[in-house]
Amino acid sequence: MSPPDEHADSVDTLDTSLWELLCDAHCHPHDEKDKLDMILKLKTGRLNTMGVRQDDWDVVASLASRSEKCQPCFGIHPWFTHSDLETMLPQLKPPTPFETWYNDLRKRLETHPTALVGEVGLDRAARLLPGGQIEWHGVKPTTVQCRVEHQLAVFEAQLALARELNRAVSIHCVQGQGHLLQLLQKKPDAPGVIRICLHSFGGSPATIPQFINLKYYKVYVSFSTAINARLGEKLKKLIASIPEDRLLLETDFNTPIGLDEAMLDIARLAADARDWSLEHTIKQTHTNYQNFISGRAEE
Repeated sequence: MSPPDEHADSVDTLDTSLWELLCDAHCHPHDEKDKLDMILKLKTGRLNTMGVRQDDWDVVASLASRSEKCQPCFGIHPWFTHSDLETMLPQLKPPTPFETWYNDLRKRLETHPTALVGEVGLDRAARLLPGGQIEWHGVKPTTVQCRVEHQLAVFEAQLALARELNRAVSIHCVQGQGHLLQLLQKKPDAPGVIRICLHSFGGSPATIPQFINLKYYKVYVSFSTAINARLGEKLKKLIASIPEDRLLLETDFNTPIGLDEAMLDIARLAADARDWSLEHTIKQTHTNYQNFISGRAEE
């Protein structure tokens, strides 16, 4: 990817009307609690602010009450589904009963009628942090993992709630694409189609049709430079393989610092991969974002 100063459009020169249409489909800028005010001053028009555990949800709700820019998202991330790991229990907080976190999640979603379910999903590579820590930056993880069966149970319960309340879902999946596809192919207990986004997708372009053609889900796919840039030329092929009405952009940033720049970078990269203008890329992904957030999927 070319450095930003080689482009005619920069953070300072991009038209304000286009900034307002830029939508970050997946981010965590509220992780930096001392920079919450900075989030509200970002140029990027909409931010899907991902809550990943119960003690993360209050700040997400607070940001949503302060600005429509911040789209609230509530979920239990697979990194925080470890309540059944006996080897870590002495160092962890007491396990949270299913009824407690599930009822709290339901209440949050009902209080915020446009909120997403997210970030949720599967992660077969993740290791728990020592001492029950929740901040992973600069911390060496243990060798302890959460069983995929437990992750699937927590994930499936959240998918069912999303279906009941007709909410979009932001999905994290690392080394679990087969498990994810198998779960999404199952006939759900309730009818209908819900919208899901595979965030920072890094699989093969050949697998895209398997997800796009799912019967019970309308699938969107988002990409970030933070996670996907390591794919090199494969990233452009992936972006080009997504139907134009299912493509989303994201940063996956856990800070507001540099978020605008990262949004512009992934928009440029997507434009290059699709042979679109930057303006068309921003407008198309804005339409896609709106449909993902609030559009009722086809029955």
